Amino acid sequence: MVRMSSTVRAVLTDPESTVVLGERSLRAPGANEAVVRVRCLSLNRGELGIAVRKPAGTAIGWDIAGELETSPDPERLPVGTRVVGFSRAQEGWAERTVLPISDLAPIPDGVSFEQAAALPVAAGTALLSLDAMPANLLGRAVLITGVTGGVGGYAVALARLAGAEVTAQVRRDEQVEYARKLGADAVVVSPNGDNLGGPYELVVDGVGGTLLDRALTTLTADGLAVSYGITDGAPPVQAATLMGKGRASLRGFNLYASSDETPPAKWLARLLSLVERDRLRGELVERGSWSQIQQAAADLLARRFTGKAVLRVD
Repeated sequence: MVRMSSTVRAVLTDPESTVVLGERSLRAPGANEAVVRVRCLSLNRGELGIAVRKPAGTAIGWDIAGELETSPDPERLPVGTRVVGFSRAQEGWAERTVLPISDLAPIPDGVSFEQAAALPVAAGTALLSLDAMPANLLGRAVLITGVTGGVGGYAVALARLAGAEVTAQVRRDEQVEYARKLGADAVVVSPNGDNLGGPYELVVDGVGGTLLDRALTTLTADGLAVSYGITDGAPPVQAATLMGKGRASLRGFNLYASSDETPPAKWLARLLSLVERDRLRGELVERGSWSQIQQAAADLLARRFTGKAVLRVD
């Protein structure tokens, strides 16, 4: 039996700088859990928003990629297997961490730790938000807002793969080229939801506020809007907008709730297959060592870069 230290270096919450590197204890794995040696981690604005509300010294982190140091199912996932994971317990950012094997998927050959670490929250939210559409997306008109963020960027790429006609919303003229690089068929520059075009059969939104409220008016009579975030606050949604459409609807999305229905291992495997076949490429911004996590977190919160920030755990 391999004996491991019960103390690990880890990213912890801090009221002054959002996150810091420190030390915490490594809990013992349960019956269906594995210990992962973390090689890369990826930041999300959501967990950083949670971090500032947590007591100092709290574990944090959703997205990780690394290697199994222990496994409860060595036939399917032997020790040494490269894996990507979604830490629903928010304790992923550490030298070692413990995750249920249902929240881990093996990384195929040819897919790097960096590529895999960027997937769980951003690409997972994008994939499952698009899955909410009951009909095939081939040839359907889709509006995706906030495409300079991780979820929005992956949503554009995945919707295009599914054959949708994708319109991307950005806030500024200088972001248009980035949206086209993602694969958008059309780009609208609209800070507050004016001139969004349409009609759309599906709207995928992570902004909220007035933008979502106005996006609802662009839906077809039986269209669907999926809201996965409200970075601009809760929208002043008018029920009459949806009533007037007929069968149009607004649906909230939560990755935790969806992962209770479909284990992350399943949707992570779908995403990894696309990356392996070079069908899905995320916009990765490699920020070097996790020793730079304070600066990376500050830059992400201040929207100083587009795409996904990935750090090496060295």
